[in-house]
Amino acid sequence: MSPFREPPGIELGPLEVGLGRAARRAMVGLIPSGGRLIAPDGYARLLQGEGEPWRGRSHAAGALGSLGLSLVAGCAFVAATGGWELRGAGATAATVALVIAGGLSLAAVLHAIDAPRARLTVRGAVVGKAARRALRRALRLARHAARAPEQFGPRRVAGLRRTLAMLADPLIADWIPADVRGRAELLLARAIAASVGARWTRDASVRTEVRTLLLAAADHLIEPTPARLDLLVLAEHPDGARAVEPEAADPCGEGIDRATVRR
Repeated sequence: MSPFREPPGIELGPLEVGLGRAARRAMVGLIPSGGRLIAPDGYARLLQGEGEPWRGRSHAAGALGSLGLSLVAGCAFVAATGGWELRGAGATAATVALVIAGGLSLAAVLHAIDAPRARLTVRGAVVGKAARRALRRALRLARHAARAPEQFGPRRVAGLRRTLAMLADPLIADWIPADVRGRAELLLARAIAASVGARWTRDASVRTEVRTLLLAAADHLIEPTPARLDLLVLAEHPDGARAVEPEAADPCGEGIDRATVRR
């Protein structure tokens, strides 16, 4: 039997964080429903078939122009170093054709360099549908957390993780208010702490994940006080492993309570 008695586990705030209200407001906000939108940088590979060709023709023209310039330069070098004598109408015609080919190749290269950079676009309906789907998932999980927080177990925590990843998707991130993401991060941090158990601070990986989520929530929330209060609770319990020794008798026979923090 351990000679130490353990204090109660560390508890964060309630699972009702206002995510449902924030998600409903976002769904009736400025989410696109039509037209075409400029896709975020680096998203081209994920938009298979949704975007317009991106500089395809200018790239092909530049490649052909470079090839033509290389051939013209090679022919001129061989003619200059081989001592060829250009005589007659045939030689003149060949020279003129070579010069014209070189000019056309150079024009193609310059056109490719100066061509305007077309931005990849995606249909607004696609973006709007993805954004609404993510917000509906967040709203549904927020309702579960508010109505039955004791039943918000590992399965719903995993679902909330996936929902948070959807909200942070580069395709829709610009259309999701930062406050919605912040409330989802705050809910996830508190849900993880509640689902793991009262001694969750003893697990270094869980503690690190919770702290990372709270820091992100404090950065995204319009009113970051709830996340900062949870961070303060963590700061007051640096390792979550405080223990109290049982009463020890001093030489005079009086009981002494001594708190020992194991680091």
